[in-house]
Amino acid sequence: MWQLFIKGGPVMYLLFFCSLVGVYIIVEKLLYLKVNCIENEYITDKIKNRLVTSGREQTLRELRTERKLMLRVLSSAIKFAGSNREAVEEGVKEVTYQEIPKLEKNMNILSSIITVAPILGLLGTVLGLMDVFNVISGGNLGDAAALSAGIAEALITTVTGLSIAIPFIFLNQYLSYRIEIFILTTERLVNQMISFCNTHGGVKP
Repeated sequence: MWQLFIKGGPVMYLLFFCSLVGVYIIVEKLLYLKVNCIENEYITDKIKNRLVTSGREQTLRELRTERKLMLRVLSSAIKFAGSNREAVEEGVKEVTYQEIPKLEKNMNILSSIITVAPILGLLGTVLGLMDVFNVISGGNLGDAAALSAGIAEALITTVTGLSIAIPFIFLNQYLSYRIEIFILTTERLVNQMISFCNTHGGVKP
């Protein structure tokens, strides 16, 4: 493996760096989603019961200690419930706009890596072919080692660039789907919580 990396030339270092950054972003997003997801029905039912038994202020104090994104947004929904519609929308939007960018952070970098990796592979291909042509133009057609080195650099970088981009394309689509579902679920739970607070007579101040 190391020999192939060396034969690929200097472009391989850039491709290796891109792969490391891409893997870091993917792992970080998967962990973030896992940590911030909640058992929707169970948690919301628990919060509703807490609102009925302990009141809004006590429930909000307990939710302030939570670190999960969904629970922080739900806390904001409870806080502004009962206000006029515009105040509720503005309050929830403010909190949501603070939290959602954390979820989408670095996704544009992952998309850039998907685009750049094959281009870097193509750059390595061109550099490798230039080496081959230099050998040919120098009249060293019998120098099999020099020819094979240029051809190896051309092929290895192309394969590496594609090998990085192809799985990242699917992983990027998967993460985008998970993030979209997460946002939609958060919005649905916010609307449910606001409706509960506004209509349920047992919720005390």
